[in-house]
Amino acid sequence: MDGSVHAALDLSLGDLREWHTLRAWCKNCRHHAEVRSEALIRRYGKDALFSTVERALVCTSCDRGGPVRLEIHKLPRN
Repeated sequence: MDGSVHAALDLSLGDLREWHTLRAWCKNCRHHAEVRSEALIRRYGKDALFSTVERALVCTSCDRGGPVRLEIHKLPRN
């Protein structure tokens, strides 16, 4: 996974590595925020698919459920 990857590729949360970060984008109000993968794994389990998690997310800015898009980014190398 290079750069920014849309998570709709149906990867599971367990496919993430320690160098991956997540960003959620609200398609309604364009709000975006970093999302901790550990918190998503605790809530939905490591086998949960990104498409399932995206449908369950609610924007913290406009309080609307979906559509929220998850993107996978790589941490910069030191």
